Amino acid sequence: MKKIAVIEDDVIVRETIIERLTEAGYFVVSAENGMDGIELIREQLPDLVLCDVMMPNLGGFGVLEYVRKDPATELVPFVFLSALSDKSDLRKGMLSGADDYLTKPFSREELLNAVEVRLQKRQSHEQRMHEALEQFRDSLSRSLPHEFLTPLNSILGISHLLKDHLDDFEREEVTEMLGNIHQSGQRLLRLVQNYLRFAELESLRGDDLRRAEVLAEEMAFPDQLLQETVDAVALRTGRRRDVSVRAEPARLRIGARDFEKVIEELADNACKFSLDGSRIDVQGSVAESYYEITMIDRGRGMSEQQVAAVGAYTQFDRRSYEQAGVGLGLAIVHTICEMHSGLLRIESDPGKYTAVTVLLPLVSEE
Repeated sequence: MKKIAVIEDDVIVRETIIERLTEAGYFVVSAENGMDGIELIREQLPDLVLCDVMMPNLGGFGVLEYVRKDPATELVPFVFLSALSDKSDLRKGMLSGADDYLTKPFSREELLNAVEVRLQKRQSHEQRMHEALEQFRDSLSRSLPHEFLTPLNSILGISHLLKDHLDDFEREEVTEMLGNIHQSGQRLLRLVQNYLRFAELESLRGDDLRRAEVLAEEMAFPDQLLQETVDAVALRTGRRRDVSVRAEPARLRIGARDFEKVIEELADNACKFSLDGSRIDVQGSVAESYYEITMIDRGRGMSEQQVAAVGAYTQFDRRSYEQAGVGLGLAIVHTICEMHSGLLRIESDPGKYTAVTVLLPLVSEE
């Protein structure tokens, strides 16, 4: 049975809505003002919220802001109820993240239709997310052996040669082989770290206390950490001469660890999927209430279908390109941005460029 939260200060309207929804087979919980409504939503985690706009104590827009900021409720369908018919009010509600809008007085049919449509859309979204997760798991099961065995085989094979035939190689050859072992070891370590990091991020979805601690973290001087992280990736990949970084100072509502991981993965992709000698431009700047990071490489690019599938944690063109990490880099970036109410945007022209933009929230000065 679907659970619906009704937040309405008018007793007659609230009781009428509850009666109609209960008759239609829904389980209904209710509150008479915005503050009580927030507590109700936090405790009950409803499948849909019906909320009046104009209420004492806290209005509907304040309730919506809370719902959209809490990772546990950010995807819950939210329908405004209002006697206001002004178009600007309607526009404000939709721009704030509401899913629908019912103007009082509304009929039983209008109410039930709005509820049914929004619940069906949420079910469709959850189905798509489930399919995406299944696709990701399938990708892991097929790619995991290859991703771990490739560097491991290199380490074992070369070390075996050195162990049994060391005297047969010149010093320069031994040095080169040891370098290959070290490189493979670094690749294997990075793979393990990314798998563990992704698992850690996924576990936060079910750990409210730990997630709240992570979301409360802040950091200063992202310009410095941005420069240092990109420089480290460029040095590791042999692309120091190709990378240009420009960044502004700010104070962000995200921990330094998560910020550094976002930059590391984006820089690694930019270096890995563009040719040596081609330019990579990185910029960090303040844009209203967000810190905007843009990374542009002149590499192979991505198709519209590939860009659209990023949220599904998909890896592309494995037969044509060697890609360490089974697409976990962008999956981790996507998850971190989502968790911190940020945004990941990708624009690309195949064969010409890829521009990745990340928006991360600034600390409010209020």
